[in-house]
Amino acid sequence: MEKIISKTNNNVKFVNGLNEKKFRQKNNAFYLEGIKVVNELLDKAIDIMFIAYSKSILLTSNGGEELIKRLEKEKNVKVLEFDEKIFKYVTDTVNPQGVLAVLSIPKYNLEKEIEKIGNSNILILDKVQDQGNLGTIIRSANAFDCDLIICIHGTADIYSPKTLRSTMGGILNTKIIYIDDVNELLILKSKGYKIVTTSLNTNNSSDTLNYIDNKYAFVVGNEANGVSKELESLSDTLVKIPMSNKIESLNVGVATSIILYEQYKAKNNK
Repeated sequence: MEKIISKTNNNVKFVNGLNEKKFRQKNNAFYLEGIKVVNELLDKAIDIMFIAYSKSILLTSNGGEELIKRLEKEKNVKVLEFDEKIFKYVTDTVNPQGVLAVLSIPKYNLEKEIEKIGNSNILILDKVQDQGNLGTIIRSANAFDCDLIICIHGTADIYSPKTLRSTMGGILNTKIIYIDDVNELLILKSKGYKIVTTSLNTNNSSDTLNYIDNKYAFVVGNEANGVSKELESLSDTLVKIPMSNKIESLNVGVATSIILYEQYKAKNNK
């Protein structure tokens, strides 16, 4: 395998371009970094456009030598070796592990995915902006069996490298759908879901919801402005998390984790 040493190489330019949202959208692609996540992709036989790695970096990473041997034997996926400087050039990670996989952004049909998941949790993100919060939310979605996340237009790009790193590979287990019009959420009601919005302007407590007999789609909002009035008007009920009066509100990532945990605990202790 010939090592790629030039920034003008088309594959190098492609990976580097994926650091920009417009390029990701134009090419319908993104990349995931790290030894654990690349091994998981290979184990799951997920369709990979190509894998790029730096042997010198991988040899200094835990599990890197074993992955190099696996990649050198890989027959089903295109594997490229980048020079160390080239690998560090294409990734915005301060201390990269030395391997990344380029994937197509999956496209899902909202109605079909709602039908597939049965009674599982659904989460709706209304213009959540902080990438760290998005990572926390996706990891919590994995932990508490939330299989579908619907992002309202204006929500930060989940496929940015920084957000993806914060998910710790959780993006592989959660389906993400972006929608432009909140009225598209009306399909949830036609499928038997109740739309529940977190809000400080209610006395309804989240721990009084009937998680066993109802299907809920939970809405969480923008860090500064909360949930939009338009989306609140579509909701079946507003709830807030019970807590002491020492603080007014919680970080959206923390609040989402609590809501998802409450439903998960109720359904698994019935």
